[in-house]
Amino acid sequence: MKVNYEIRQITTQDLLPLRQRVLKPFLSVEQCEVDGDYLKSTFHFGLYVDGTLATIATFVQEPHPDFPSKLSYRLRGMATDSTHQGQGLGGRLLTYGENFLKKQGCDFIWFNARIKAFPFYEKLGFQYYGPLFDIKDIGPHKVMYKSLIPR
Repeated sequence: MKVNYEIRQITTQDLLPLRQRVLKPFLSVEQCEVDGDYLKSTFHFGLYVDGTLATIATFVQEPHPDFPSKLSYRLRGMATDSTHQGQGLGGRLLTYGENFLKKQGCDFIWFNARIKAFPFYEKLGFQYYGPLFDIKDIGPHKVMYKSLIPR
């Protein structure tokens, strides 16, 4: 089934309800803001299906302490509404974000991935780094990363 979608840059306010609903339903919408949401160097993207926001991703300029790079971005709050999961929309949005960031000079993306999302990120070429660790009220995570330029 072909899905008609549009990807565009959005605001923090646009994405907070979906971030809360999918990732942190135990918090209020306002409590789902993350460090860096309002920085000028941060990019928020949304994928819309038939005018409805279906998938979101936030990229915050933030180096990883163990990976030297020219310009690193951290993926925060990647989420797809439950009615649109499994359709490849998250992968399309993440690939769009990677290509956008490459044009800005970004050479490295990293994030803390939930266990249930490992297969999704593996398919997109992300690698693991370090041991599992627990994030309070959310569960086990592992750092994942991708170099955007050959090393």
